[in-house]
Amino acid sequence: MTLSEISVILERVRQAYQDSLNGKSVSFTGITGRAVTNHDPLALRKELEYWETRYQNATQRGGIHKLAQFK
Repeated sequence: MTLSEISVILERVRQAYQDSLNGKSVSFTGITGRAVTNHDPLALRKELEYWETRYQNATQRGGIHKLAQFK
């Protein structure tokens, strides 16, 4: 999965979460392939955290395991 795909999905999930907080009707397919609706704001929050973590991991320049930075 590319960074741009992750970014698009993250924006959709953020919008869905905001809509659920505002009381709008939300429905989309979550991580597990099951439908997530605004009736379950905890599931939306978990979905948002998953994609935010995935985006952060994709945008990091390295990791804690990298011992040297070669230029």
